[in-house]
Amino acid sequence: MADPVGPLYAAGISPITKSGYTINFLPDAHNYELQAEGKAPVYYYLPNEVRLARRNGDTGDYIFSMIHFVGVRGDSTHVGVPGKEEVTGGLLGFSTTSAPPGNLMKEAQQQIIDMYRGNSNRWWGWRNNVQPVFRPVPVVSNTTTVTNLSPNPDGSVPVVTPPGAPAASRGLPPAIQSASGVVSRKAPRSVPRDGELRASNLDPWYVHMQGQGPGSVTPEAHNAYSGLMGSLPAALVWTSFHGGTGGFSVWQNLKLRVVSPVITLDIVGDWDRIQDHFSAAAHGGGWFWSADIKAAFNNMRQDGTITVNCFVDTTLPDAAKLTEQIEKRSDLVFQKFMEQAQKVIFDPPAFNEEPAKASGGFLGLGGGAAFKLRRDKTHLHLEYHEKREIAYFQDFPISGQLQGLYDEIKADPANEKKYFTTLYLSDWERKVSRTVVPIVNWPDAARKWVGQPCAMLSAQIGYPNTAGVVQWDGHLFQRTDDPAKANWSTAVEMKSAADVQNAPAGWTPDKTFVKRKVHFTEPPSPLENPNVRVDIEKNVVDLDPGELGTLTNEINLEVRVDEVGGLAVGPIGLNVDLETPKQFVEVTFQAQGKKADGTERAPVKFSWAYGDQYEPRFWMLFTGQPDFMPRFKYQVKVIVKGSIFTKGMEWTGPWQDSAASGPLMVTVPTPEDEGVTTKSLVARSEMPALPVAANRPSLPANPELPVSEANGVEADGNGWHSPSAAPSADAPVAAEAEESVFESYSPAGA
Repeated sequence: MADPVGPLYAAGISPITKSGYTINFLPDAHNYELQAEGKAPVYYYLPNEVRLARRNGDTGDYIFSMIHFVGVRGDSTHVGVPGKEEVTGGLLGFSTTSAPPGNLMKEAQQQIIDMYRGNSNRWWGWRNNVQPVFRPVPVVSNTTTVTNLSPNPDGSVPVVTPPGAPAASRGLPPAIQSASGVVSRKAPRSVPRDGELRASNLDPWYVHMQGQGPGSVTPEAHNAYSGLMGSLPAALVWTSFHGGTGGFSVWQNLKLRVVSPVITLDIVGDWDRIQDHFSAAAHGGGWFWSADIKAAFNNMRQDGTITVNCFVDTTLPDAAKLTEQIEKRSDLVFQKFMEQAQKVIFDPPAFNEEPAKASGGFLGLGGGAAFKLRRDKTHLHLEYHEKREIAYFQDFPISGQLQGLYDEIKADPANEKKYFTTLYLSDWERKVSRTVVPIVNWPDAARKWVGQPCAMLSAQIGYPNTAGVVQWDGHLFQRTDDPAKANWSTAVEMKSAADVQNAPAGWTPDKTFVKRKVHFTEPPSPLENPNVRVDIEKNVVDLDPGELGTLTNEINLEVRVDEVGGLAVGPIGLNVDLETPKQFVEVTFQAQGKKADGTERAPVKFSWAYGDQYEPRFWMLFTGQPDFMPRFKYQVKVIVKGSIFTKGMEWTGPWQDSAASGPLMVTVPTPEDEGVTTKSLVARSEMPALPVAANRPSLPANPELPVSEANGVEADGNGWHSPSAAPSADAPVAAEAEESVFESYSPAGA
């Protein structure tokens, strides 16, 4: 009774190509017997290439994604980043399949039926009316690799295997190395580093792929891969998938379970000679890799140490061709030799004993298996004889360059966004940082007119939580702060606007609320320093009024005392010199405008005497009104003191307008100036007649002549009087001071 036994690889492959896809077919070794018993013949399909998998079968998008990431991150802009870092690279993810599209499979199967309908070939022919059965070729293992066109992770170029050396990868391209971490070396990195950058970037040639190794043994299944790579491989991969063809490929080394036709296999030799041959080539303490054993076996076949005879039933069609295929295209003979050698001259592979890294796999033994030659000799004769259908493993590598994305992007450029995206790391994990700088001239304790009379400055930064409630962080600035640490920095993670419920009006994720205040000290008393006047209209000035203060996206903020609305006049001096200790000048200042409470501003007064006339005066006003304009007015009053027996003089100038802070030279009016009013302390009845201005004595040309003599009067230190008509002791004293416009003054009898 015949049953399907498996695909007959020696019968050859029938490839069918449909719409650019190739599907390989193999017949079952018992197809002749199956049809003779009225059963359906069996054909096996075998994939021929690897392609990108799609979602929803073959109708959806490709299962592919590439993220190019790039960014500059720093401690002032991002959460959890010390110093500064620059990062660039790529993250690749995709899935592959070896199954052709479903509709093509049906068409290819129908073509096989049509090709071999009524054919007399023992294995391929379909000669009964029972519909053939199609199955996938049994795959016992699948080793997947992704080709690597970059240097090794340490920067070196992959070494080409020298001629004659064993092929560790069975002819496959070198697999991408799976490095354990970022490699540190002196080669140039993908971005320059300045003094503040830390070694956080990936090496420019770094590649770490996952998904390689054992894969699915079902052709219809998907094999998923993901990889992290530096900037240069990322650029190569991006270019590869945007082109019609590229250097990026995926390999699958399939190991098929196939059967031979009925054959006679004889392996004859002497185990002593075989063991001597291996002893001469022994290395590593008697260890041999499976690839080395295979090479030695081939040499022993050539020098006659081992004799191999393989006979195919001559009644079979193309028997000679089948024999050649079995000899050249399979490892059937070597597999049978190894089965015997493990019983006689080799110890079984030790699980924990690994003298070197395995190189891969082949057959059912594993190409990386290490076998140890036994020390004791077995004086036996090798004679293996078998006649039957023999099942064996056949290597069948397939690959693909993962084409298809180029055509889809070319058909609709908008499709590129589905597969290729750029992640700007500077947008990721951002924080809202603020640095507040106090702009203040702290008062000098020794010189109270130097500096601004501030006790402290304060700042608060607010940012809403997810419930929309503003949370505050604050800081005080004081004169005793370390100058190197005078600034204050604070930060909070930047939230998405969608994550904040009931957000304050006008708020966006990059904005914070700020409340700044200036706290003044008590001004110095005028009695403490008569030359300094400091007026403080509000002890605490709120620079950002309102419950939430000011909403801003500025990073660097200032707490400026100048913003409180101030006026600083000084140094203040006179434009004249006082000549005697009896001469005084009083200046009254008054700032224009009203205070915050609507009341008038109080005037301040300075006095200059002969002895302190060169000492500067200072006047400072802090209104607490940011819109205050520094405008003021002043009025000058001149006083000449009299004596017990003589009266003095006073005159007052008009109000003068001025503006701006800074130094001021006060203009002292003379009695003759327009708008000047005088005050006489002599009774009106005793006041002499005013002479005509033309009759006034003029200043003599001799500069050495005393002023008193030049004017016909004598100064005795007690007042002004005529030498010839001094006031008598009986002269009536003025009952009250009377004002008059001062033109000229001379005692009676002059």
